[in-house]
Amino acid sequence: MRLIPLLLLSALFIGCTTPEPEPRLQLRIAVNDIYCTDTACACVHDIAARTYPETLDRLSKMFGIELQLDYFMDTYQLEDALRSGKYDGALCKPWYAMRLNKETDADFERLVDVLDPNNNRWLTGIVIVPTNSPISSMKELNGKHIYIGETDAYEKHYAALRLFERENIQPAKIDTNASCGENIGELQDGNADAAVISDYALSADCAVDFAAPHEFRILGSTEMIPLTSLLLNMDRVRQDDALRLREALLALSGEGAPDTLLGNGFVEIWPWNPPELEDQP
Repeated sequence: MRLIPLLLLSALFIGCTTPEPEPRLQLRIAVNDIYCTDTACACVHDIAARTYPETLDRLSKMFGIELQLDYFMDTYQLEDALRSGKYDGALCKPWYAMRLNKETDADFERLVDVLDPNNNRWLTGIVIVPTNSPISSMKELNGKHIYIGETDAYEKHYAALRLFERENIQPAKIDTNASCGENIGELQDGNADAAVISDYALSADCAVDFAAPHEFRILGSTEMIPLTSLLLNMDRVRQDDALRLREALLALSGEGAPDTLLGNGFVEIWPWNPPELEDQP
């Protein structure tokens, strides 16, 4: 007589079984972030005060995602680390990682963008001259000597060259330097007529130690590109794991983002497809 009630009770428990939790996701990420204390020069730590441990703790406790962040102050060390094939992703200017896709077996794709302390996602190269320079417009750069960035710095190199082409500027000479500080130094020493630097260089870069914004005038700006992104090597990371991380980071962002991110955190990517990565016929 009690068999039917027991069967019904058993079915009830089976229907209410708690789903198995997702397995913990572990990823190793190489970091070079302009506004992160662990990768910025000490001279700009008042601005570059971003830290990630609080965000990592929330990811672990709330979403079962463990990110191991390895920090690199030098961008060349960052790229060497990514070339090693030991990293699942990178948190950096996206070009640093994306440019490696052609020379390695990696497939770095942007997952989310990271906002700066002012909730800005964009980066540009700016064309500057000393404030006492007689040059007052882009057109006057025709026949002049200009310093730009090397090929690893998209906003100071490829975007700068496109700006010159768009503005029909034909410099007499173009030289390159690895850093914004070196390009600024060329101007201060009178070795060039103009230079292209990253738009944050006079406020969140080591150049603040020897140069101030009022010492220069901006003649023009390049196209806007993403400032900082979290990228994953999709040859190492499963699509569903990437989506899981993406949704978790977006859930931790916005007005409720940890204060230690210095802004609203992570946002959906804005499409950016550098033509330099397109397959050539």
